[in-house]
Amino acid sequence: MRNFFRYVAIAIPVCLLVISCATTTKLTHIWTDEAYRGSPVSDVLVIGVSDEGAVRRSFEDKFVKQLKETGIEAVSSAVAISSDKKPDKEAIVSSIEKLGVDAVLVTHLLCVAKEEKYHPPSTSYRPAPYYYGGYYGYYGHVYDYVHTPGYYTTHTKVRLETNLYEAKTEELIWSGQSETWDPKSKEDVIDSVISVVIKNLQKNRLLPQK
Repeated sequence: MRNFFRYVAIAIPVCLLVISCATTTKLTHIWTDEAYRGSPVSDVLVIGVSDEGAVRRSFEDKFVKQLKETGIEAVSSAVAISSDKKPDKEAIVSSIEKLGVDAVLVTHLLCVAKEEKYHPPSTSYRPAPYYYGGYYGYYGHVYDYVHTPGYYTTHTKVRLETNLYEAKTEELIWSGQSETWDPKSKEDVIDSVISVVIKNLQKNRLLPQK
């Protein structure tokens, strides 16, 4: 049984390997409960698992705002439980019963990794001007060689996992792992992850279409 209380209790691992460029986020692993026959969720409790209270509140507030824009009700755990600490099972159950939500959405950090990418050397050819000397001079210098040596670029990858649970059964109905490359800030990660998660939930008919 995939239970969200056990999920929230998992410690957050941070793995550091050996980061520049535009931020991109994509879902790399998606799982949907094919047996789920419920309607699209209409009321969600959003939980961001983070040791940093400010990050948790920012994530939850932005997710709540975006969910409301899809036409559903949503509330953050920071508001519902009123604590900067990680909510325990008793607090979550109490909030679910009080709010009457039909789903719980939980996101936590999987990994922050710095990776080096090697770009091999390359040679390109640039045609010489047609008027370059006589025919022999033109023939002998028909191409300029432009050589670029091999080089490394360093990139940052942030991996998050988001799970959506049915509140009354505590069963997992959707799970997605996201990768964000070269974020400019934590807010950059939050904004881009929320966008791709909501789009996929809508695609899988777990959230209403706009």
